[in-house]
Amino acid sequence: MDDYDPFRIIIAGGGIAGLTLANALDKAGIDFVVLEKYEIAPQLGASICMQGHSSRIFDQLGVWKAMCATTFPLTTRHRLDARGTLFDGSPIFKLLQEKTNWPIVFMERRACLQALYDSIKDKSRIRTNTGIASYIQTERDVTVITDRGESIRGGILVGADGVHSKVRGLLADSISKDDPERRQKLIGGFKSSYRAVFGTSPNGLNSHASRQALPDGVAHHIYHRGASGITAVGAEGLIFWFLFVKEQSTSTSPYCPRYTPADAAATIEKYGDLAAGPGYNFRDLWENSIKSGIVPMEEGVIQGPWNNGGRVVLVGDATCKITINAGVGGNLAVEGVCRLVNELVPLLRRKQTPTTREIVASFERYERMQRPRADLSFDISRHATRYESMDSLWLRLLRWLSPWIPWRFVVNGFLDYMKPAPILNFLPVPDDPSPNRVAIEQRTEVNSE
Repeated sequence: MDDYDPFRIIIAGGGIAGLTLANALDKAGIDFVVLEKYEIAPQLGASICMQGHSSRIFDQLGVWKAMCATTFPLTTRHRLDARGTLFDGSPIFKLLQEKTNWPIVFMERRACLQALYDSIKDKSRIRTNTGIASYIQTERDVTVITDRGESIRGGILVGADGVHSKVRGLLADSISKDDPERRQKLIGGFKSSYRAVFGTSPNGLNSHASRQALPDGVAHHIYHRGASGITAVGAEGLIFWFLFVKEQSTSTSPYCPRYTPADAAATIEKYGDLAAGPGYNFRDLWENSIKSGIVPMEEGVIQGPWNNGGRVVLVGDATCKITINAGVGGNLAVEGVCRLVNELVPLLRRKQTPTTREIVASFERYERMQRPRADLSFDISRHATRYESMDSLWLRLLRWLSPWIPWRFVVNGFLDYMKPAPILNFLPVPDDPSPNRVAIEQRTEVNSE
């Protein structure tokens, strides 16, 4: 790549992290190409919770309005026991919105990805059904060899390709002889102690089809020993749901289970009678699901540098994977992208073709800022998963005491977590209140009438 070539960033992965990064680079006027092994925005039945600090970044990118077009904010959290009996409830999500002016929303993961994809002006920069086979790095550039045999040259390769990151695996292979200890940290950085069966179902089940099973804007958290669940309505006519089950033993990557539909059916057969809400259970949701799946819940923060000392860096789930219960995983990926972009944009505006040393310095600053956030999010999510499955005597006692904890303490805990989240430094901060937020709030008022 000579000095007159545009500086291109190669992004491996077209998920939340990869497409958020693509949108940010597009806004900054930095050349990029996204390589996605599959299709963009597949219908997997998966949903995602977006908290206010991520919504703010999406608003900066101009995609928030499209994302929230089919959703409405969460307002209320109910906590239920295994029989579906309410033991605690609060308008915590509404209180958080009042404090921050940003809603917490549950949306189809597909809708989130589609909005990010639609926002990219030049769709030729998004290459689907194109995976990475290998890369070759020099002092001046990095060349990716795709699984189609094509060569794509750029200035930086970003591994935004998820928990099973091919880029992380290639990075590990490249140091296997010289640094076997770090290689093991890269390939064995996650553990799995729980599985999750998830899906999207109509908000009206069998004999209950004429009425909503769950009111709009309400989330249920279900507590049971060894298992737990979440059901939420964040989109018109749909329930997003998760059933979490503790495994008999803990596995370590790369040997975490790869489940099949038969494993999902067997899990429902054993645990489906667990209440998902008053008058219905997870078997009802499963049997009426539009789409569903099953995954191991890997968790961990990759130790050692998230870059290779050169032009390759990891972001998103490739660096940190956390359990689902606390609803912060997708938000953490967006934060990581934000911090990486905040380092790259000023560097590339100062110098069109920065040296490898300058690039590595920006990677190290990004990781210094993001790693403590990843560690905190990992701890919060790990605790939430074990708390809701009442995994110890102390946690079972805490579950009985929790209804007496004042709401303001819980709200302040959420606020303390959200406040340090970054924004994109090179884009204007959204006006307060955002027109998009007002539109969501108006939709909420209509639905509640």
